[in-house]
Amino acid sequence: MIYFSPRNIPALRSYSALERIHIVSNAAKLMPFGRKAVANVLKLILLIALFWSVLYVQGIALKLITLLAIGLLYPLVLQPITISLAVPYIPDAVREFERSQAYAKNEPGSDAEDEESPE
Repeated sequence: MIYFSPRNIPALRSYSALERIHIVSNAAKLMPFGRKAVANVLKLILLIALFWSVLYVQGIALKLITLLAIGLLYPLVLQPITISLAVPYIPDAVREFERSQAYAKNEPGSDAEDEESPE
């Protein structure tokens, strides 16, 4: 299944938007080399096709507008590739995220030391 947004992934529905992005990026880092290579080649093919299409746009003003549109929209085109290929690694990334959150809550020097009563 192709996921166009991290909010569509059932395992990530209980997290905030920033947490979902963090988890998906961690899942992408957990992908093996072959899977990362496939993702990067697919992204490269899409980018080449997008920029190749600029060659056929007539006029410099329209080319600039087209380049601006491609620059603004390319994350929307490339993000589904990364998300869809990283989905099998989401559970591991969620465990890693939960572990880092638990560590951050128990870290020395946090709120426990700030609540000392002055005497």
